[in-house]
Amino acid sequence: MDTKTADTSFFWYKTHIAMTSERIITATIITATIITSGEKHDGKELRKLVEKSQANGIEVEAVIGDGAYSEKENIEYCEDNNIKRIIKLKKEKIENNG
Repeated sequence: MDTKTADTSFFWYKTHIAMTSERIITATIITATIITSGEKHDGKELRKLVEKSQANGIEVEAVIGDGAYSEKENIEYCEDNNIKRIIKLKKEKIENNG
């Protein structure tokens, strides 16, 4: 994505990461990564991160994410696959019940 400010133009990328839940940073294991261009929506990568983690031998019991992950598709995917969700729901999702 080409982003412009008053005096610069630049391209940027996002790194989406799945990791284990250990609290000690040296024990945390990155289980999957996806790199996208900067304008890509974070929530669209949840399913791929879970599936890549599972392919790497990780049993995914829960996912944690901010409001970007509160899409209906992600909620349904987690429910269908018995994955606990710890995801901040966007205000409009709460007001519209999903």
